Amino acid sequence: MTTLSRSLILLIAGALAVMLVGCSGGNGPTLPVPPDGGGSDTATTTVTPSLAGIEPGALPDTLTKGDFSVTIDGSAASVTKVERSAASGLVLCFIIDTTGSMSGTLNGVSSSIQAFADTFTGRDVYFSAVEYGDDIPGDSGTSRTAFTPSTDLTGFKTWVDGLEAYGGGDGPENHLDAMMYAKNHFSWPSGLARHFIILTDVTSHQKDDGSGYADYNVEDVLSAFKGWAIVHAVSPDLSSSWPSIDTVSVKGNDGVQTLVNIYDYYTDARELADGGPADKRTHSGTGGKWVEMPGSGSVDLTTLGITEAVTEAYTVTFKKPSSMTHGVLVIKADWTGGSATWDFGDTTF
Repeated sequence: MTTLSRSLILLIAGALAVMLVGCSGGNGPTLPVPPDGGGSDTATTTVTPSLAGIEPGALPDTLTKGDFSVTIDGSAASVTKVERSAASGLVLCFIIDTTGSMSGTLNGVSSSIQAFADTFTGRDVYFSAVEYGDDIPGDSGTSRTAFTPSTDLTGFKTWVDGLEAYGGGDGPENHLDAMMYAKNHFSWPSGLARHFIILTDVTSHQKDDGSGYADYNVEDVLSAFKGWAIVHAVSPDLSSSWPSIDTVSVKGNDGVQTLVNIYDYYTDARELADGGPADKRTHSGTGGKWVEMPGSGSVDLTTLGITEAVTEAYTVTFKKPSSMTHGVLVIKADWTGGSATWDFGDTTF
């Protein structure tokens, strides 16, 4: 037998062995993790039952990093740490509309935020916030301010208590840019679950609406926040004004992904939370919850279920190349009797 024949036989035998292993039940072969674990940098993502499309309580509370796997653009990445979010702490960021139309609402909003913050007394929680109109902190000539992540509950409540309603002028404001300002400018504690809460009485401008106010469209913010933070919204019920689900189509990595944009140009804060009204929803947003903004602004923020969401969530830390700013992120968990998959699509790290 020639050396070439032996090599060919060994190659075929090896291929058959791989095929047999891959077809022997379970979840099939595991992608090999690169020697560097997938990179020299790390990223953290929060996973919840709702984002995987499974029932609340379906995730066992005993999962470890060995039960999770991560791929970025189809390549395996090393999982370095997994914790129940309740154990790893929490970051809350409030995105607050402080324009003139909120003048009759802002006092109620302020009191509601402070009362909600008090429910976390004694827990490892960082508080942060951005106030916005058409303008955001950092814009030329603006006096809008921000509160960077801090465990100083008293300082946070003092900041919230000092908010005043002014300006605006047109209908939509600019919660998209306010959210991206927080994401890009704050120093975020590592390894903690992040929950954003938008509080507004109107829709938001988008980059393509012709106003010149916004630098982002809703799909940009969804890409930046999916897997990075869970967004909740307290805003008007605009269900009757949402267009049909095939109004706007946005090309995604896996073909065409349909996204709903209210009024074609402006966007409802709810889309970033749960994806919109159930009968017009084409995606699950970031896995957050929406509640209607009352005229008084007084809202029980515990109804957002953040405490419960944190209890059931896991924070997953994994390796990635330091130069990688985005990629198609998929996280899987397998345990005896069950499994879950979180397909975040193209995600900004």
